[in-house]
Amino acid sequence: MDIKAEVKSITKLKDYFFLVPDYQREYVWKPDDQVEQFIIDIDNEFEPNSKDQKSYFIGSIIIVANKGKFDVIDGQQRLTTIILSLCAFRDLLKPLELGPVEKKYLQTIEELLSDFDISTNESKLRLELQYEESKDFLTKLIQDGKYEDEMTSSIKKMQFAYQRLKDHFEIYLNNGMQSFINFAQYFLTKIELVLIESENLSSALKIFETINQRGSGLNAMDLVKNLLFSKASETDFQKIKDTWKGITMNLQNCNEDNSPLRFLRYFIMSRYNDSVIREDDIYKWFISKEGKDSTNYEKDPLSFAKELNKISKRYSDLVIATELVSDGGSYPKVTSIGFVNKYKSRQHLIMLLALDITFGVSEIEYLAEQIESFFFYSNVLGIEAKSNEGLFAQWARKIRQEKSISGVQNVIENTMVPYIKNKIGEFKSAFLNIRHYAFNPLYRQRYILGKIENTVLYKSGMPTKGQNFYNDLQIEHVLPQTPKDGILPDDYLDHDSYYNSVYKLGNVILLESTINQAVNNFNDMKGDWFEKKQTEYAKSNVTSTNLMNNSFTIGQNTALNRFKIEHNHNFMEWNHDTISSRQTILLELAFDTWKFNGKRIDK
Repeated sequence: MDIKAEVKSITKLKDYFFLVPDYQREYVWKPDDQVEQFIIDIDNEFEPNSKDQKSYFIGSIIIVANKGKFDVIDGQQRLTTIILSLCAFRDLLKPLELGPVEKKYLQTIEELLSDFDISTNESKLRLELQYEESKDFLTKLIQDGKYEDEMTSSIKKMQFAYQRLKDHFEIYLNNGMQSFINFAQYFLTKIELVLIESENLSSALKIFETINQRGSGLNAMDLVKNLLFSKASETDFQKIKDTWKGITMNLQNCNEDNSPLRFLRYFIMSRYNDSVIREDDIYKWFISKEGKDSTNYEKDPLSFAKELNKISKRYSDLVIATELVSDGGSYPKVTSIGFVNKYKSRQHLIMLLALDITFGVSEIEYLAEQIESFFFYSNVLGIEAKSNEGLFAQWARKIRQEKSISGVQNVIENTMVPYIKNKIGEFKSAFLNIRHYAFNPLYRQRYILGKIENTVLYKSGMPTKGQNFYNDLQIEHVLPQTPKDGILPDDYLDHDSYYNSVYKLGNVILLESTINQAVNNFNDMKGDWFEKKQTEYAKSNVTSTNLMNNSFTIGQNTALNRFKIEHNHNFMEWNHDTISSRQTILLELAFDTWKFNGKRIDK
């Protein structure tokens, strides 16, 4: 069997033209699942300020030569996502005024998407999807055209994946062109995959089968297990074996048994190390003097295995809670982190795993509530995930030293609080201009607005509601996205200024689907569209939506009416100025909602 395997960076893919045959599975990656994990994994490895970026391996692709091109036998999901990423990079750069360096990046990216063949006078795409579900969507996206044909399930997933990638890359662009170029450079030159070229389809399928049956060799988790057995006495062999079964079962319970290094990495960072550690360095750390001395696994491997088992149980429970995206879990505050920082996020586990092993649900929930507040401010500020991971690794050292909840509170007061407090001015400015889709995906948008709604209810002396209630609501744009006949209100000179208002957070509310269907018809900007919407808003079960109707009240001198007056909910018209006023109201409510140790961060 003739096999050729080479490590390739993404820039080296310019030497290939790939085909995904019609017998292959369609694109199935979901934007909030595999695509999100693709983004998180890359972000975790990217060092924004490092001049010596380390490479990051993202997997293998098995190919077979086919008339000057290569059939993709395995890895098409990953390869398609890479191409979608390149399209997102291109589409963010293309509308901008670019300098010489940025133009070179754009040119490189475009060459990685297609190449002109002078022998045929035709452009050849780097990746062609031949399965029926694709319907030429990717071809048109690469060619920078619009797709207006049938929307299959696969196309919807590709479209959503492209948008998710583009939204994420835009965060780097919003931090400045140099930040964006640094990330693009890392993506293009430091992300690596193994290209396995086989002589024919039969041998390629055999390789695919072998890789999936045998795995990709020993990883750091396997090596640590072997270390413990090598240091254990024969009498402890069975005990360690049984303990390790518990670790494996815990990771299986949270569907992370196929990625055990994430647990092992966070275990080290939370319990022993004071800084970020890369997956590639886990085993090196264990066999270093620091690793041996701090864990004491050489002298007492069984005790260390038991600690791993206990922490893996906490890890599993917290991963499950983070991904719940619903009411009814054992750790609702941890579930809230999954809403505010996305359910695929894991960085918060660094600090939660650092809590003393004797701490129970109440202590974990208390710290989780503080971490949720931190993530809310961090997300609005656009702080990169990698920076947060470094901070959490530093703060975990202080957390693991505390044996009481008052000690944990002191750590919060001396870490998170000053860090965010120093950025309050920057936060206010960012929040007052933020667009609602900055909190994508939709479940995050609903959560943010729902959490603020619960603050309104609490301040009005009314019972709060669970997240399941908010999950069933829709996002309504008060100023409509599609004004009738494209005619704008008189106070908007052009479409850019209009849509700047449309997508601001102050212009969106939560609304039941039945009412939303009705108000969608009120988009004649020359008529009494806002008054008609206000009438419908009063019918909602969402109090902050009711308050969009300036005549809405409950009784006389009630807590709700006092709240309405205190926060100046009196919207007689709806335009740029009132949207800005509501965004200011939301800012005030945000400070009341996301607190640290029960106190507003701005007081």
